[in-house]
Amino acid sequence: MCTTEQKPNETALLRKAVDGLKQEIEKVKSVVYASKEVLNLEEAAMFLGISKSSLYKMTHNHVIPYFRPNNKMVYFEKSELLKWLRQNPIASQAQISEEANAIMRNLARKE
Repeated sequence: MCTTEQKPNETALLRKAVDGLKQEIEKVKSVVYASKEVLNLEEAAMFLGISKSSLYKMTHNHVIPYFRPNNKMVYFEKSELLKWLRQNPIASQAQISEEANAIMRNLARKE
């Protein structure tokens, strides 16, 4: 029979074990998620860092590449999402200065 002193210790041990299991489950989920090439709507929203409703709007307006097999669930290819994210890059100040210097050098050579 357990004494009242043992119950808090057992509860603490059980909580610690459950917390450890939760951490392990999260690790497994992240490995599985990282290896997936095709994402569902929820996973794609998490991958892009936007809300599901924003992603729904983007698919409705055909702003983002997606697949809809049998006109049901919406899926996204991770590589296509990365390509979409990388379109329209914004140059850094250093890149802009470098381009300006290259143009100036080319103009100086032509004279």
